[in-house]
Amino acid sequence: MESTLQPAADDRLGPRGSLTRPWDEFDAYLFDVDGTLLNCKDAVHYFAFCEALKALAGRELNLDGVTAHGNTDIGILRDALNLAGVAEADWRPRVPEACMSMAAYVEANRDEIITEALPATREVLQHLRAKKAVLGVATGNLESIGKIKLDACGLLQNFDFFAFSDGLETRADVYKRALERACDLAGPDAAICAVGDTPADVRAAQHHGIEVIAVATGIHPREELSREQPDLCLSSLSELLP
Repeated sequence: MESTLQPAADDRLGPRGSLTRPWDEFDAYLFDVDGTLLNCKDAVHYFAFCEALKALAGRELNLDGVTAHGNTDIGILRDALNLAGVAEADWRPRVPEACMSMAAYVEANRDEIITEALPATREVLQHLRAKKAVLGVATGNLESIGKIKLDACGLLQNFDFFAFSDGLETRADVYKRALERACDLAGPDAAICAVGDTPADVRAAQHHGIEVIAVATGIHPREELSREQPDLCLSSLSELLP
């Protein structure tokens, strides 16, 4: 009699690129937030920057001409102040104060935060959790701001650890913090994969020798991300799923 049993589905889903293993068989993952996991559709974080810059510079400033995507919150403040010609000696000692004011501004206006998870984000995270992967965040957001964004679209509870940019100025430093926490949870020899939407994410991962998936759901098109030679380059996380 012909068997009615179906062959087991191969759960090593999606394109492999130059990854050393199927995309869903790493021990731990580092996810960027804005443009990778979610889109923020409000301007609360932006106005928090403007208020902090005004306090540091003593005059109205904004982020015109500043590269925000792939930067850190402290790096964005630095670049805006340098662009405006504010002497570093005048603002550098007050950075912790500025970060506290930004966090307070976002907290006070958190009801205005509007975030939406990007396509297939929830499904990819659920799939990786089912495979017992350790899931982490590596973002340029300050902790309180990043957690409010993630919580606003119901993603916060998906993660085992977080590496925010508090006290850090470069993306590479954020990744260093994330790697240390990932290895604490997944083991010192864990296979780790980063997922981000900017050239800065790709470079930071490569700087630390970890494999990286670039996803063109932020402001950088797939062609631009491909030039950074990530191990896998996608238009959307949905390409990982059937």
